[in-house]
Amino acid sequence: MKKQKILIYDDEHGRIDDFKGKLGEGLDQAGQSEDFDIIALENDAFQDSIRVLEQRRIAFRNEEESTKNGAEEIDNASIFIIDYDLLGNQVEESAVGSLTGEIIAYLVRCFSKCKLIVGLNQYGSNPFDLTLRGDLDSFADLNLGEYQLNNPDLWRGDWGDSRQGFRPWHWPNLRDALHNFDERVKDVEKNIDTSICEFLGFGSELFQLLPREIVQFIEKQDQKEHFQTTFREFVTESGNALRFKDTKTLDKGMNDHILARVGAARISKWLECLLLPEQDILVDAPHLISRYPSLMTGEKKKIETWNKGAQLICRDKLGLRTDLIEPYRFKKDHWVSRPVWFWDRLRECEHIREIIEPWLTVKPDWVFCEDASYFYNRENCREFLADTASPFTQRFVKYFDEVDYRPRVRFSL
Repeated sequence: MKKQKILIYDDEHGRIDDFKGKLGEGLDQAGQSEDFDIIALENDAFQDSIRVLEQRRIAFRNEEESTKNGAEEIDNASIFIIDYDLLGNQVEESAVGSLTGEIIAYLVRCFSKCKLIVGLNQYGSNPFDLTLRGDLDSFADLNLGEYQLNNPDLWRGDWGDSRQGFRPWHWPNLRDALHNFDERVKDVEKNIDTSICEFLGFGSELFQLLPREIVQFIEKQDQKEHFQTTFREFVTESGNALRFKDTKTLDKGMNDHILARVGAARISKWLECLLLPEQDILVDAPHLISRYPSLMTGEKKKIETWNKGAQLICRDKLGLRTDLIEPYRFKKDHWVSRPVWFWDRLRECEHIREIIEPWLTVKPDWVFCEDASYFYNRENCREFLADTASPFTQRFVKYFDEVDYRPRVRFSL
């Protein structure tokens, strides 16, 4: 089996060796070091590649096929990890001016064939976002700190008892994410002129319930029927995918392979950063069983039963009564990093005990911790309020001293 390539770039070469070491350590602990090659991108090769991506961008604006060669290392990368601060090594005569990792992430996402992009150190070396929203404006698929690169649970979802302490729940399983990205791109290629919400299975009634701040991300300018926004319209007219200047003269059908990659990446991040944190549009397993413990098949008095549902694994292995809630499942499961269900539909199910007999609901002694992907006894956890429009703002963290929790005001709201 051919190894997948992880490409790393930082303008300070000595730091790249440190990043490679941390990443290799995490892969080794996850038992996946044989499946990936970690390669440092040298400065000259980086500069040459960025020039090529800029030339592809110019060709794209001129309605030409963006086939300029010379960025093969980035094109062939499964994952590109880029440090945010690149002040020490600017590309001479660059069309993008002063570079940051975020500018590079946009160029790589739109004008290369690279699959996943990981931004490094934009928010600190070991951050945790208490808003739970992440940075939807970032074109990186995931933003990490350098001290998080050696976490083996970035590469697996069935960590069980081997789980490391700090493991944010919003992180995907990167190995699965690579496969899912390919499937998403195929979906968009086949449905580029299909309504996004229709494709995802969001009915018009559900869409009307979405908060304005969620809807406005995908809508095109001056649109009256937001539910009808297609993938093509989102990528070219929303301003949240391709920049407006990059689509000013774009004709329908030209460079659709680029639109498909951009649309797949941005809409999946919309789902992960805006919809999932709400937990009242789509709800995942640990938050679902926190409300409806009767959905678990195991012994409910044992915390191990609850933690079985707090993994990024197939829904049939989560220890849930999946047959009971199957009608409410989000069917496009490769578009999200975990099994999820439609909350507005599921909460009306008359076969769930807590719905038909809510007075019998008993809260457990433990809570789900967003920074550990694990249930812990409530007395050993710390409460915070997430930045959501839903009523489910109360969340918990285990709290690790070495982690930089921001904004800390969320602990005192």
